[in-house]
Amino acid sequence: MIPTPSGHARRAPAVLGLLASGHARRAAAVLGLLASGLALAACGSTPPPVILNTEQVERAIEQSSLTQRHIRVNVSCPSGVHQQKGLVFYCTAVFHGGTTRFVVTELDSAGHVHYDSP
Repeated sequence: MIPTPSGHARRAPAVLGLLASGHARRAAAVLGLLASGLALAACGSTPPPVILNTEQVERAIEQSSLTQRHIRVNVSCPSGVHQQKGLVFYCTAVFHGGTTRFVVTELDSAGHVHYDSP
């Protein structure tokens, strides 16, 4: 029985009786553990990094060198470069007269790049 402000007693709702039972407390504890376990799992799972297709970058530099400078080059870029906005890496172009280095800057996380030879 629960006392009311008027002093009359009323019967406790059935829900309060369930919450006080041992089964309900154990169920609540199990649900709490499951929820916290899921939250921890979600925090610890980061997606693997996306790797930039540097072979495409190599072909683009080779094509640009041929069409803009009329020089046939063989370009080599590092592999395993993460696809990440602002990341800078270097590629090397080998041609008949020597080598030159290209600075490649990733413009976004979708794989768009800008390259230039200093």
